[in-house]
Formats: sequence, C-alpha cells, structure tokens
Amino acid sequence: MLRSYLFVLALCSSLWGYSQKGINSPYSYYGLGVKRFSGNIENALMGGISAYADSTRVDVRNPASLGKLKLTTYALGVSYDIRSIKGEGSSYMERTFQMDYLSLSFPVYKGVGVSVGLQPYSSIGYRLSTRTETTQYLYEGSGGVNRAYLAVGAHLYKGLRLGISGAFDFGKANYENQYGATNLLYPTREESESLFRGGSYSLGLQYERDLNQQYFISSGVSYTPKGTIRTTNSRSVSTLRSSQNGLVQMDKRTFDLGELARTHLTTPSELTLSAGMGKQQQWFVGADISFVNLSEFSNPFVTSDFVTYNNGYKLSVGGFYLPHYSAYSKYWKRITYRAGFYYESTGISLRDTPVNDFGITFGASLPIQGFSNVTLGGVWGSKGQTSLAKENYFALKVALTLNDKWFQRSRYH
Repeated sequence: MLRSYLFVLALCSSLWGYSQKGINSPYSYYGLGVKRFSGNIENALMGGISAYADSTRVDVRNPASLGKLKLTTYALGVSYDIRSIKGEGSSYMERTFQMDYLSLSFPVYKGVGVSVGLQPYSSIGYRLSTRTETTQYLYEGSGGVNRAYLAVGAHLYKGLRLGISGAFDFGKANYENQYGATNLLYPTREESESLFRGGSYSLGLQYERDLNQQYFISSGVSYTPKGTIRTTNSRSVSTLRSSQNGLVQMDKRTFDLGELARTHLTTPSELTLSAGMGKQQQWFVGADISFVNLSEFSNPFVTSDFVTYNNGYKLSVGGFYLPHYSAYSKYWKRITYRAGFYYESTGISLRDTPVNDFGITFGASLPIQGFSNVTLGGVWGSKGQTSLAKENYFALKVALTLNDKWFQRSRYH
C-alpha cells in the first residue's frame, strides 16, 4: 500500500505544476491569484474551522494538531467547482475540476506526528473580453502557486500541543492580452510569464481540556509570518493575422525588462485564533477568526490602477454530529454529519469597492473500513458585487482518508 501511495504522490507531483487549473474567476487576476483553502475537506465542510483536532485526520493549518495523531493517514481531496459570473450587461458559467491536497501523515513517537504533502496555495484562471464598435480586448490568465510542505507537531503537557511547518512554494503564471481595432491592419498580442519560487513557515499552538468525562473544550492559535517569493519574468509582443484556422502569429519581439526581469513578492502574514466545545465522540461546535495583512503585498510586474490591497479577515463557524460511533450494526448512525458557514473580507478593493465572500458548507463522512472514510459535501457561496463581477458558486467536494498503523508487529500468524 505504501509503494502505491508513493507512486501516486510522485506522479501527481510531476503533473501538478503543469496541469493545475484551480479556478475560473476574474478576481484571480489580482495578487497571486485566488488563495485556496489549505485545510482538509472534513474541516472545509464545517465552515473551515481549525479548532477541532482529530487523532485520525490531519489539518496542517495548525501543525500542533499533529501531536494528537495516532494512525498513519493517507489523504486525498478533490473538488468540482461550478461558478456563475455576472457583470454589468453580461453573464456566463464556468466549471473547473480542482485537486485540493495530497498528503501522508504518521506518528513517529508517542505524542509526535509528521505530515508531508502537496497542495495549491493560489490559483489563476480567467478569460475576459470587451468589445466596442471599433475595438476589441481579450484578457486571459492561467497558473498559480503550489506548495510542498513538511509539518511536525508534538504533545507537550496535559493537552498542550506545539507544531511547526515549512513549505516550498513553486509555480508559474501566464498572462495574455490581445488587442484589435478597425484602424489597425493586424491585431497584437502581449504575453507575460512569471516563474515562482519561494518559502514560508508556520507556527501553531493548541490546548485541549476535559471538563468532565463527557465534555471538553479546545482552543488554538497559529501564525504564518510574511514570506518571500522570487519571480523570474518575461514579456513579449506579437503581431497576428487571420487565417482559416484562426489567428496566426506573424512576428514576435521580446522586451528587455531590466529590473522587472527578477522581482520579489511578499506573501502576507496571517494570524488565526480558534476555540470550540464538544462532547466526546459525538459532537463539536467551534469558531475561527483569521487576520491577513494583505497590505504587505505588491507585484511591480503585474499592476492595475483599479486595485488596492488592504488587510482582510475571515470568520468561520461550524461543527459536526456523530449519532453513535460504536453502532457497528447500524451504519447510518456511524456517519459524521458536518455543517458551517464563513464570511471573508478578502482585503482586495476594486475602484474602492471591497470584495467580500460568504459561503455555507455541509456534508458527511462515510466510514468504509476501520477509521477510514469517504467524505462528500458541498460549498455554496457568493463573492463580489454585480458592479464589479458577482460570482455565485457551488463546489462539490470529495475526500478519501485511509488509516493504517505502522511499526506494529502482528501478534498472530
């Protein structure tokens, strides 16, 4: 089983950076693209909270949660995003398949857990056009930043856990702007490309305490300092002509970018506080509040006069309910039901209008064998305003979590 998993991990690693198209949204033009949710799908379906730590599932947004891990965990998450985008006088639909994460996590010692994995940090994907009687503009972008991480968490003392994670960020972005006019003999196309390389780290702390034999409380804090991404940039312009097969490139010229050929971008720092309460192996309700210093971000290579980057925040509320975890003869009572909601002020303002995001989440985790499960659910949400671009979206989410136990000698033969 381990060999199969490592093969899949290697295959996905080689393909991820070249095949990943994780979003179709005009808002992905700004910043490094639309920032993706970095937790597991089980927690995504609870509004995105991180207050609950599980001994059989992993959410490295707070690496301290690895101090509770008891079983080796293989995790894979995917989504299918359906998005309706409406602007002033136009509307269209987009559909995208997304790979959310691939990870391997395991306890290495009592109270110490390790996780390695691959996940998208941000996604770029848009195609926009404007037309008048005399001109036509076409804007298209794709790519994003992916993240390979290593995280370690440890249980220190009486419910107190500490964790740290480090990440290597990599990826690329392609931008294409095409312009045509009735007074021009040939349309022109400008192509830009950025290659991304960088790193970051996060620190986490969690505390869990039993109130009595049934009820407990949990709280946590995680912090990601601002990071640096190095970019290698290129830009060219070409002249096009029409043919039976569409537009054909006639000639191409590459710009000398000077200082813009290599730039440094700052990924914003983020602080998350979480808290919740639950009943052992039956239910949990919690909330998160995250603060993001997006004002630290700037990209001199890809600029816009319409955007302002401000500090943002996100509020998440949610929980789960498990009717009866040990009712082995009654399958439906062993299903874990999840629900929640979130509200996010992204920190992006376009023409002085803030871009906000609101969503409702719901789903269920279906046990398949032992502690392994398949989780199915959905995220319904709305982002932006019609004066800019109103997005109504639904994301179908599927996660496979397989649990095993390593380094244990069989008692029977």
